[in-house]
Amino acid sequence: MAGKKSDFSEDKPDADSNDPDRKMRGCGCPVLLLLSFACGAMFVVLMGLLLGQTDRGVRLKVKIADFLGLEPREVIVEKEVIKEVEVPKIVEKIVEKEAPMPSGYVGWKKADTAQLWNKIRVNSTVNTEQGKRAATERKDPDSYSIDLSINLTIPKPNENIDELAKLNSHLPKMLPDLEKMVEKSTVSPFYHHLYELKTRFIQQNATRLDRILSRHNLYDCETVLELIHPETKQKTLLIQGEMDVVTDGSDGDRWPELDDYISMSTHYQPFTSYAWRKTTDTPNPLLGQWSADLKRYEEEFAITGLSIERNRFLRAEIDRLKTGVAEMKSRSFLIAEADPFIVIPLSFLGRRDETQFGPLIGDFAAVIYENKIYPAIAGDAGPAYKIGEASLRIAKELNEEASPYSRPVSDLHVTYLVFPNSRAKTNSPPDLEAWHARVSELLGAIGGLGEGYNLHEWEDLIAKKKAAEAPPVEPEPAPEAAPGAQQLPPVNPDAASKGGN
Repeated sequence: MAGKKSDFSEDKPDADSNDPDRKMRGCGCPVLLLLSFACGAMFVVLMGLLLGQTDRGVRLKVKIADFLGLEPREVIVEKEVIKEVEVPKIVEKIVEKEAPMPSGYVGWKKADTAQLWNKIRVNSTVNTEQGKRAATERKDPDSYSIDLSINLTIPKPNENIDELAKLNSHLPKMLPDLEKMVEKSTVSPFYHHLYELKTRFIQQNATRLDRILSRHNLYDCETVLELIHPETKQKTLLIQGEMDVVTDGSDGDRWPELDDYISMSTHYQPFTSYAWRKTTDTPNPLLGQWSADLKRYEEEFAITGLSIERNRFLRAEIDRLKTGVAEMKSRSFLIAEADPFIVIPLSFLGRRDETQFGPLIGDFAAVIYENKIYPAIAGDAGPAYKIGEASLRIAKELNEEASPYSRPVSDLHVTYLVFPNSRAKTNSPPDLEAWHARVSELLGAIGGLGEGYNLHEWEDLIAKKKAAEAPPVEPEPAPEAAPGAQQLPPVNPDAASKGGN
């Protein structure tokens, strides 16, 4: 019995001997090995692709190959390298060989062109010719000379409404009757006289290039026309030009303190041609300075032994200052900062026996620029050969950047209408409202202003300045009621208008 397995347990058949799954599990090891090998190969390929993209990857592959005992494969890596290469400086020495000296006389002719500060073109030519001995030629004034020839083109005056409209398109619309007045107008002899004086001035200063008339001031006038309205027969002198700035004038009665920037500017004078008798004892703001200068020059003139030139200068200055001091003590003048006035050339004044269109100081005027028209008077006289100037007050209205050193309008776009023989019988301090009314009346006599255009109304800057400086006036307290007085109720305006009903 011993040794028989059945004595102790039941013999059962092997459960796995006929199990198909068991058979499959038995053959799974090679498949798993193949899958692992494939995954490993794929990982190596991916890592190789990844590591091949960078410089670090290349170095890592080399280290892996060393670790596995494999011989590394040579890998070529391309890099962009900026290499600075110093370029040696090459100094080339060029020796200019001077031209050989002439063995005899060499003729010379050379022309040159330049432009002066005043926009005048200068064409110069140097010519040489064989002459005599130097000892002889130095005594001959013609052996070294300058033949100066100045070429001037005198402009033709504008006498056509269409041409005037090109300078300001508002003119025909602003002045509806201007066209028919221009059609019958004549070019004033003042125009031709003006350019005659310009030419004469240039001739007189031909050898003084620092004083010769500039191109700008030569061509400062487009035209001067004498107009007569066909119905009213009102005469008008039309001047077309630019506008320079005048800063002259002073008046202790109206403006005791002047801006130093204006009064100390170049060419400033405390006088204007339009003046009137002083009305107060307030001194002219420039009187003290002029009196001090007069005293200083008189003291120096009393010193003996001065040169003839210095004595001549002092005598002229003493005469000028004496006249000026006497004027400032007795008369008042326009103020360019506050008063709207224009400047008339001296050559236009005092010619009433030759033409009825000759203006006088004090005549009323109108200034037109773009679409604006401004009332003014002929308040000062200027150089005989220049035209187109107005007070700083007008200039700043046309261009706020205008100053004693900057003109408001450089082009010939400003129209000046001067009404001959329109001045008041006596000169008096400026009354801007009265000036406006008078210029408006004169404009009406030449057809009036077109629709949409109005004559400018000037603000009284001096009155405004005085009002700003005046101390405030405190209102007077209401009077106290007497003791026992009956206090009446305030009046009801509505009840009063209905008669109390």
